[in-house]
Amino acid sequence: MLLCGADVVESFSIPNLWKKEDIEEIVGRFGVVCISRLGSSVKKFIYESDIIWKFRKNVHLVTEWITNDISATKVRRALRRGQSVKYVIPDSVIEYIQKHSLYDPCSEDKNSNVILAPFQRYAK
Repeated sequence: MLLCGADVVESFSIPNLWKKEDIEEIVGRFGVVCISRLGSSVKKFIYESDIIWKFRKNVHLVTEWITNDISATKVRRALRRGQSVKYVIPDSVIEYIQKHSLYDPCSEDKNSNVILAPFQRYAK
């Protein structure tokens, strides 16, 4: 299962970001657990997307009863900018990120030519 925020599921509709067959494989074969996000309407998106609607039984919605605006994207952005994420993620995770030089401007540049495994089949 893919665990993600509503913003990731809604990104399935962005042209040229996802391939139709990848969405079908992710949602149809593995399923999605989707955490609601402030300002997102995942139920509406599911209804409006033919691909997601087809596999709607594989989409499990989790509603945040106490909403927050924290997302992995915002955490990575803060780290790239050298901003503190203390009290947002556990100290042990911060230590791991620092130890392995993850999500800093240099790591972004270092990996700019790397093709992620899911996309390698399209790079040939």
